[in-house]
Amino acid sequence: MNSSSFGPIAIGIPVRNEARRLTRLLDALAEQTLGPNAFTACFLLDGCTDESLTILSDRAGGLPFQMHVETLPRSAPNAGRARSAAMRLCLSRLGQAEEALLLTTDADSVPAHDWVEMNCRSLQTVDLVAGHIIRKGRRAGTWRTRLEDYQFELHRFRRTLDPINHDPAPSHPSLGGASLAFRASVYRELGGFLDLAHGEDTALAETARRQNYLVRQDGRVRVLTSGRTIGRAPDGLAHELRSQLPHKAPPNVPNPVRLAQHYRKQAALRYAFEANCMSPVAQQFNLCPDHLNQAATIVRTSDAFVETIAPLNAADQNDVIPLPQAERVLSALWAKDADRAVA
Repeated sequence: MNSSSFGPIAIGIPVRNEARRLTRLLDALAEQTLGPNAFTACFLLDGCTDESLTILSDRAGGLPFQMHVETLPRSAPNAGRARSAAMRLCLSRLGQAEEALLLTTDADSVPAHDWVEMNCRSLQTVDLVAGHIIRKGRRAGTWRTRLEDYQFELHRFRRTLDPINHDPAPSHPSLGGASLAFRASVYRELGGFLDLAHGEDTALAETARRQNYLVRQDGRVRVLTSGRTIGRAPDGLAHELRSQLPHKAPPNVPNPVRLAQHYRKQAALRYAFEANCMSPVAQQFNLCPDHLNQAATIVRTSDAFVETIAPLNAADQNDVIPLPQAERVLSALWAKDADRAVA
């Protein structure tokens, strides 16, 4: 693939004491299929007290991409602030080029060899791409691994009930900062990542949907991320793993029957928006047709319409069951809808 097929590309990477893992990231970026000088990597060192800066400085001259490094003084960990600063560094290097593309990953992650290319391909038709984040060191049989597999299958089932043209299979449930990509103009319009201690990635992706931007959770875009249990951000993935991995009892999850009901409602709303016909869905779900029609005049995409009327967090989350039971229920739901399943 010729990198000239795309606009200028910059990758924002926040770093907080990642000296042990930076070499793997640099090697992965050096092996990207777009070839030499296809992108700029911008590293934001967030109060690092280890050898991260030395490693980046020593490698800079021998890498097939441009590198820029800035530092922030030591302060309390804040993932959103650090990622936002990394992206500002990217934007300063990209300038105002309308076709510029903006990617981000984490310093403890290893992108697939075609990660940049597949992000760029996907951004030709959508505004934001969330890559599939795969945890390193997944142990078969642990509750955490089973939970991740269940969430993947649940998302696949959701997209069977409520397919989205701009987010076709293979799709996945990840919305993490280890793999996000934007049209740079869209990132600017969204206002960037919020200064949140964690969850800045999901928040921005959800905001993009509500504001009429097309979001794709692209399974062809892959990143391997650290499975460590001691992390940099409070309440991040490492905290989740530390609290979940030792558990001998299965976690409780929302009943997939209730979620399936909500997915079908979302699908009906999506169809109504695209067909510009609100009466049937209003009657089916006891909704006000005037409210639906008014909402439809404000938004431009079916995603924004669905998120306005029936966001996922409006589904019944109180009916919870143990994970093994949820796995069996989901399997039964799949069997019932087998004729509509996607690969």
